[in-house]
This record gives sequence, structure tokens and C-alpha cells, in this order.
Amino acid sequence: MAHLIKLADYASRYEHDIQRYPSQFSRLKRERWHRMKEDWSRAARISEMDKELEASNWFEEEQKSFFAATVDRLKRLTIKKSSLEIEEEEEKDSLVNYYHGKSLDELKELFYEELYQAQLHWASTSLLEESELDSKYYYDQRLRYLLRELPDNYMVLYYPIVVVEKAPVEMEIILLSPTEIFTVSVLEGKPNSVFSPDTGRYWTEFVDEKRKRVINPLISLNRMTRMVRDLLEPLQVSLPVQRVLLSPQSLIDYHSANVHTETVDKRNHQMWLDKMKRQPSPIKKVQLEVAEKLLRQSFTTSSARYNQTERNPE
Repeated sequence: MAHLIKLADYASRYEHDIQRYPSQFSRLKRERWHRMKEDWSRAARISEMDKELEASNWFEEEQKSFFAATVDRLKRLTIKKSSLEIEEEEEKDSLVNYYHGKSLDELKELFYEELYQAQLHWASTSLLEESELDSKYYYDQRLRYLLRELPDNYMVLYYPIVVVEKAPVEMEIILLSPTEIFTVSVLEGKPNSVFSPDTGRYWTEFVDEKRKRVINPLISLNRMTRMVRDLLEPLQVSLPVQRVLLSPQSLIDYHSANVHTETVDKRNHQMWLDKMKRQPSPIKKVQLEVAEKLLRQSFTTSSARYNQTERNPE
């Protein structure tokens, strides 16, 4: 699961210590999964034990007279339990109820959901600042998909606002791998529609035998790529910047697409994703340097101790 190091203009923990938080989040993931799996297994065992106990009690009570069984039940009800015993029983009941009947696949979905919520929290708060998170991000399927599908040696800047020559500019998606930087523009289209690229300001989307004009996505993609390269030039980093035009639901006419841009559509989307996952290198120092530079150039709107603040890059 990739690291969400910057979301829009929100305060991010990664801004304050890019060296620390990637490893801390990876450790959090491992520990949380281990704990959830243990609780899930324990809940399954408790559930089975309770079933066996109920069956055993039923059989024993059937052997007793009606009067003796009633007295035994009254005795159990009158025994006072300590607060610790009550808490333990409540915890057991809560655990069993939460994980009862869930399969391993359902447990994984709960795990990913918890991590996604944690990532949104980390990407909108720091120890001293917080930003008001737009509720749309809780339901942003593209963001969920990127964070879940990319491995944890990737870092994601999702529509960050970067200050270029003292002017805030909204970028699209920037992915940092240990060996490459990807500037990604998403071309939203109807399912199975076809985009016909052109060299001018507009492209054509063919939907159900109808035509629709859309802004040429390469204009903003080329601008974003140029800005990222200019920002990183003083670092003299060796990581290449690759342009990606992403349209997971639609088709793009490759023959007229830009040769300097990797075009990913419905046909080769899974192949592209598999290739991105085959990145064996751990997070590298140069990757952290690039992330730190981009975060320092990012614009942040946050509140610190109930006072609204706007933080420009250093």
C-alpha cells in the first residue's frame, strides 16, 4: 500500500519528517494486520467454544430434574462478578460480534479500509496543524485504487498545490518510485468510450455513436512534467520523469497519441499496473530527497490551535 504523502493543500505529517514517517507507517501496517488476524482467529475460536459450551450445558440440564436445573440457573445469576470479569466478557462479546462470520477476504477488506482512513488522517493532520478534510476523499475510488494497488515503496502526491515562481499551481498526480518519477494525468471518460487525440487544444471522445469535445489532456500533463523537472533541477537527481496518460475505463487511439507519453487505457491498464508493482527496490535516499523538495514547495492551508494559517513553501 503506497504512502499518501500529500493531499491537495492539506497539512501532512510527511512534510515535517519525510525520513521517519514512511517506515513508521509500514510498521503500523504490519502490526495492525498481525493484531487483526489474531483477533479474528481468537473470535472464531471463542465462537466455536461458546457453541460447544451451549451444547454441553443443554445436555447436562436435560439430565437434571426441572427443579434442580432452575436452582442452578438462579445460583449463576446471583453470583456477583468483578468489574474486571465484566470488562473481559464485554470485550470478548464485542470481539466476537465484530469478527463473527467474516471470511479472510472480508478481514482483508476491513484492514484496507482502516489503513485508508489512517492515511487520510495522516495526510490532513500533523502534530501541530490540521486541515479540514473534504468528505469526497472518503469515497474517492481513484485514490483508494492507487494507494491499495501500488506497493509501499511508492509515494503519492494527489492533486497537490505547488508554488512555482510565487504562484500556487494545482498539479494532478505525482508518483515517486525508487527509480522513477511519474507525472500522471487521468482522462475521465464513459465506460468503453474512445478518445481520438489531436495536436490542437481539443480531443474527441466517441460515446454511443456521438462525439464530445474534451480539453487535450497533454496540455496540462506537459506543463506539470515541465514544472516538476524545473523544481528538481537544483537537486541534480538521477531519477527520470515519465509522463503517463491514464484512462482505465476508456480506449485511446494509440496511433495519434503522443510518442513521449505512456498511454494507459482499458486494454493495457492491468499490464501497466503489474509493471509498476514489479519494483523490488526499497525506498531510496534520492526518492526521499525528491519527496522532501516537492513537499517544501507545496502550499498548505491548515489550522494551528484554532487559528487559520496559510503556509507557503520555504
